[in-house]
Amino acid sequence: MSSTPTQLRPLGIGEMLDAGIKIYRNKFATMLKAVAVVIVPVQVLNVLITLSLPDTSITAGATTTSSDSEWAGVAALLLIFVINIISSALAEAACLKAVSDTYLGTETDWRASLRFGFRRLGSLLWLTLIHGVIVLLGFVACIAPGVWLYVAWSVAVPVLLIEGTRGFGALGRSFNLVRRRWWPTAGILLLANLLATAVAAGIGLLALPLLIAGRDNEFVYDLANGVFGAVASVLTIPFVAAVVAVIYFDLRVRKEGFDLQLMAQRIGAPAGSVSPTLMPWSQPAPGAGGGWVPPPPPGWQPEPSGPTGPPPGPQR
Repeated sequence: MSSTPTQLRPLGIGEMLDAGIKIYRNKFATMLKAVAVVIVPVQVLNVLITLSLPDTSITAGATTTSSDSEWAGVAALLLIFVINIISSALAEAACLKAVSDTYLGTETDWRASLRFGFRRLGSLLWLTLIHGVIVLLGFVACIAPGVWLYVAWSVAVPVLLIEGTRGFGALGRSFNLVRRRWWPTAGILLLANLLATAVAAGIGLLALPLLIAGRDNEFVYDLANGVFGAVASVLTIPFVAAVVAVIYFDLRVRKEGFDLQLMAQRIGAPAGSVSPTLMPWSQPAPGAGGGWVPPPPPGWQPEPSGPTGPPPGPQR
């Protein structure tokens, strides 16, 4: 491993998206396995639950299903929703571990990524609950507050997983990081979600012939929905998680002069294993020599709470 000291630099919106794509490609196999192990069984269970739901047919304006069957259907749908929330949270945590390893230049596998997520699952679900409820209330009250809160709290999950700050503390920490960077954060989130939606839509088009052919066959229809839904989730969850992680690291670089060694300790990387690759977000420390050393943005320097000293770049 290279021992060249490395520090991170702020990125523009295009660079963050590019960094997310590169991480996605670099860790694709690891994230694909971690997400598939979680998502595929859940989609199978979803299909089985959906197929077990009672048929609701209309005869002379009256439903033929009993009240008990209707409540059973509601309970089954609620169960599907809860299972999907849990599986998505675990998949996101596993992907963030893989992204963090990319920043550190350490190796990991999908099993280690999933263990990382499982150890923090309780705190992650609590954060997901309070985040989702408050943002939903914001959307119900008026769409604008919901959008604003969604962006302001967009890096709460990385805060929880990397820094160990939980619950409302993670939301407050995310708010402080995004403050004065709301519009750039909203822009990169919009681009990432548009790309993910385009991929999901493309997969949906592939599924369309089966869905049309199976519209009169409940089993075929639900099976096609489950299979192509699982494929879309497995392909898009890692990408969105990678972009969110890049946003988080970039915000910390801009405001705090982010320290890779501290992050390594937080996520349990082996001591002395940090050897970051020279990706577009990194550069050798001043005086280290070698590598690509782009000039820092004009006037940029970490806040006083971060490391002191001159900004990165050639010094006279």
